[in-house]
Amino acid sequence: MTTSSPRSRLIVVVAVCHLCGDPAPGDNRPPVILRPGLGGPRPVRLCARCRSIRPGRDRGELVPDDETWAFLERETTALGQDYESGRWLPWRDELHWAQNLRATTWTQSAVEHALRDAGPHVSTGRLVHVVEPLPGLLALVDDGDPALRTLRRFLDNLTAGPA
Repeated sequence: MTTSSPRSRLIVVVAVCHLCGDPAPGDNRPPVILRPGLGGPRPVRLCARCRSIRPGRDRGELVPDDETWAFLERETTALGQDYESGRWLPWRDELHWAQNLRATTWTQSAVEHALRDAGPHVSTGRLVHVVEPLPGLLALVDDGDPALRTLRRFLDNLTAGPA
């Protein structure tokens, strides 16, 4: 007969950022409220970076554009890493489109126009997939907002080299 004694187990739960998945330190900041489509509102934690630059940073709850921004951040970072490593290189048309987009003042209508006028190589490429959420974010923030810094840096890096 095997006897087992109850043991106390210590379970450490590391809070992670709801938007990016990075560790969210257990600081004294109150969590933000997530209001999902189903179920009631619940508190979620954010890392310092997401808390400070997300589009809805002035609100105590997550807005849908915060999730869109998180998608834009992830996709821009992934494409930037693939570009730096040589796993992705833009088509010439994509590079030209990126140069034009970089030089444009980003407004919702200007970016929508750029997306509509993208040629066939651009429309089927990875770059346009990254930029597609941008017009929706520009309805909430202007083109100089810190929430768009990662995409701006990526386009600067992409268009800095020889064509």
